[in-house]
Amino acid sequence: MSDKQEQNGKGSTASANVSPSATNITDQERDLAQQALAEYEKKNYKSCLQHLERIEESRPNDPKVLLNKAIVEYYESGLCTTDKFQKDFTVVCKQVELNLEQLDTLEDVENCIYYYNYAVLLYHLKHYTKALAMINKVYSFIESLEESLAHKVCLLIVQLHIDTKKPTEALKLITYIESQFVSTENATNILTGSTDQVGPIHTKTDKTEKKANLDAATDAFRVSLIQYRVRCLMELNSFEECSQQLNTIKEKQDSITLFLLGKLEYLRGNYKEALEILKEIPMKNDFTETGECSSVLVNNNVACLYHYAKKPTLAFTSIYKAIVQHQKNIFDVTKPVQGAEGSLSGQPLHIIGASIKTELMFNLGICLLHAQKPEEAFDCLIEAVQTYHMNPRLWLRLAECCIMTHKKSNDRDFDFKKPYIEGVIGSGKHRKIILKSQLFPDTKYSCEAVSASIPMPSLEFGSLCVRNAVLLLQNNTFDYSPSHTPLDTHKEYLLGCIQSAGAYIALCLGDPVVALKYSQELLKCEKINKVHKFLGHLYAAEALILSDKPNEAIDMLKESNALNDIEPELQEQLTIEKWKPDKQKSAKAVLYYNLAVALTLRGDLDKAGELLKQIWLSKIEHVSVPVHVVILALYIHLRLGQKDIAITLIKQNCPQAKR
Repeated sequence: MSDKQEQNGKGSTASANVSPSATNITDQERDLAQQALAEYEKKNYKSCLQHLERIEESRPNDPKVLLNKAIVEYYESGLCTTDKFQKDFTVVCKQVELNLEQLDTLEDVENCIYYYNYAVLLYHLKHYTKALAMINKVYSFIESLEESLAHKVCLLIVQLHIDTKKPTEALKLITYIESQFVSTENATNILTGSTDQVGPIHTKTDKTEKKANLDAATDAFRVSLIQYRVRCLMELNSFEECSQQLNTIKEKQDSITLFLLGKLEYLRGNYKEALEILKEIPMKNDFTETGECSSVLVNNNVACLYHYAKKPTLAFTSIYKAIVQHQKNIFDVTKPVQGAEGSLSGQPLHIIGASIKTELMFNLGICLLHAQKPEEAFDCLIEAVQTYHMNPRLWLRLAECCIMTHKKSNDRDFDFKKPYIEGVIGSGKHRKIILKSQLFPDTKYSCEAVSASIPMPSLEFGSLCVRNAVLLLQNNTFDYSPSHTPLDTHKEYLLGCIQSAGAYIALCLGDPVVALKYSQELLKCEKINKVHKFLGHLYAAEALILSDKPNEAIDMLKESNALNDIEPELQEQLTIEKWKPDKQKSAKAVLYYNLAVALTLRGDLDKAGELLKQIWLSKIEHVSVPVHVVILALYIHLRLGQKDIAITLIKQNCPQAKR
């Protein structure tokens, strides 16, 4: 679910001063600089550029003038000439002998503005790690920076810590920043000058006016820091503290605060309350200015709420609206720039990194998967995984698409209306019944050579997805983006889902060795989910049977205690997906059937027959049992020479066999 967060100073590059270097400034140059600054603040970039060009005539080699001119030209182009700006910016940095790639070269506070501008550029290009290293260097000079620039540096460094998944470090920074820049006493000293600072003498009236300006300037800064703190606390799943922080800024009721309130209710599971909050957010399309569109974010968030309300069709509709609007926004702001070259030209800087199509495609894929459309879901998720390849849950969803494409449900395995007879020949005492060689024609292993490396919804590719997910979790190198970071206990549950999916895929591919490996690793988990434990025993036993080890399979199934108190978790996890068994008695019937198969293979036909009788009695009580029970019972009765019982069984379950 999205939270909207605009940051002062991160929307575009900006210089700290529009005046030339302080060496031998004439009164005329000072006046021109002031006029240029005034026009810049009014966003009259053409007029500002004219003033800067007049200053450049008398100071052609002044790096500050050249920097400001490059920035104003950049703004004049609508921030669409990023490649040209990078070249101009590099030229200016070389003139002042700065190497932006070597952070140790920053020793003078006057040069911080160059590093800040470059960090902003890197931020919008989504080079977060590099931008963070640069802004950290600037932050070391924070107490010497001009106040407005210091505020921008603070907000940018916090944003980058969040983007690089460091919420704990971001919280520490916010606490320090508040103590230095939001605290009334400290902020007043910074702005008006304390008694122990050397500077001009201020009158009482001057200080009063500056204090009033301080209150207005720091209030917006304070609110932004609180919003950032809430985002960090959400990442750490500290929802109570989030609520306390949001209560301090509820009176603001801006869109950012409303988005955060909605996300908090969503994370708490209060979906109706979250939906009501989202309805209060004004639908503004300020994409050109900020790179964010309220209607896109709201539709995406509403889709998330519908998804958890088990309404995948409505979720699909909302997320599709968001994608269409987002693509239209991108198209509207993309324009050719005459004379501009390079891959970064044609879109405003803050739009280049503003595309959230991948996140939207991720959500669309999840909606389609839950709507029982695995092929379409696979196409969406395979696009998302190119960006979020470190997300193990995304690899699991791709594997689930492959499984669902192979088999959407197992209803047929419990459908006793399925005919067992291939045909009937002859008549009278010569009448013969031909049973089917197998119940379902599509259960044979595929003989086609399918590469696992080809992205397609096949079991082969699904096995690769499972391996990727397991490796990410085992090596602890995973990243849940773009999803919310779950609680620590979720990791073991996720690993159980992945390993059970891996075991199922391996069995479908006829690879019992891999299936047994996944099953055994699943059963070793200390905090194993009861449904996963049940599946682990079944898959391990089947793998052992395929490996011609029926005795070990029997021991595995006899010792299984997976059925203890499994009913609640079966209802929660399998009923929703319409998979069976969905009740504890049905699960017991499946377990007994597998045990009967193993006993039959070992030759214990009498014991196997007794188990089948128990299963059949549960069927009379309207418990879902596997249809394979009938075929196994026929085999056992025929092996035991009980021909009459076998014929009766056929007549009871195969209407076409009746005389």
